[in-house]
Amino acid sequence: MNLRLLLVCSILAIAPLSGCIGDDSDSSNSESMCAGGVADQELIDMWTKYTDPDLTPREMHIRSNLEKTGYIQDDDFASTYCWTAENSELIEYVNYPQWSATHYMYSNYHVDGDLLFLGNVYSEWIHENGTSAGISYNDKPTECNVYHRKGVFSDNETINSTILSTEYPEFCTWVFADPSGAHPGDAWNATYLAQDHSDGVSTSATDNLMTIEIDEFHGEIDWYVSEGYFGFWVQLTVNNQTHQCDTGGESDCMITFSGVDEYYAVWEEGEIATLTENGVDICSVSCEVEITRFGVREEDTLFGNTEITIE
Repeated sequence: MNLRLLLVCSILAIAPLSGCIGDDSDSSNSESMCAGGVADQELIDMWTKYTDPDLTPREMHIRSNLEKTGYIQDDDFASTYCWTAENSELIEYVNYPQWSATHYMYSNYHVDGDLLFLGNVYSEWIHENGTSAGISYNDKPTECNVYHRKGVFSDNETINSTILSTEYPEFCTWVFADPSGAHPGDAWNATYLAQDHSDGVSTSATDNLMTIEIDEFHGEIDWYVSEGYFGFWVQLTVNNQTHQCDTGGESDCMITFSGVDEYYAVWEEGEIATLTENGVDICSVSCEVEITRFGVREEDTLFGNTEITIE
């Protein structure tokens, strides 16, 4: 049994008894309706979310009794969650008896002094019989939120300078309302470089044709996050014939990436995409290839060279 399944089973065993709705006092774990999790002492505090100056910052209270209030402000959902932390992952959960299900939220976290970096990965509904009732992935996986301990910083200028002088954790490429002005949209200013693959082409229908990598890198590009996005695809024109290349493996040409992704796919610096024939002999000897369309996600694209000689 894997760790995640074991954790879900353990929590399901206690969640129906609780619902995580208790008083607001910071009582001991033995008295808490959320007992049974793992507490990280660095997380226990009242936290204020760093946000745009024109927005009202939200607060959340992470208690030692493994209850967490705030953050979600929706009458249809509980505002008090149970929490547990292990291996730099924060898991929040609450049981809804009316739906016979428990809602989980999984986030990466990192505490650096008085700052908390929190990056949501996905949420999941688990039915009382242990089966999944649906998973929803974060559509901005490389952006995280920053929280600061309530009352520690005297003004926004101090908070800004502290954030700017702090090294972001690995899971956090971007920060919401980053005081430096950096934004996930900056990554799309990148350009790509397409090149002939080092392998030679032949009359087979499985040749490696070309490689594509980010030539001018401005940050990780999240090219596949959920079912709502179409992923990564390239349209090639060779000898007046058009061929579609994608990551699904059902087109004339298949795209594979050198990196390893979990939950979602991001195009990282130095990561290489390889375009390979997929049962169709696109090029046998030497071909002039034109990239006529270059698609990332639903409607996004990147600019780069469009003409390549493949040999």
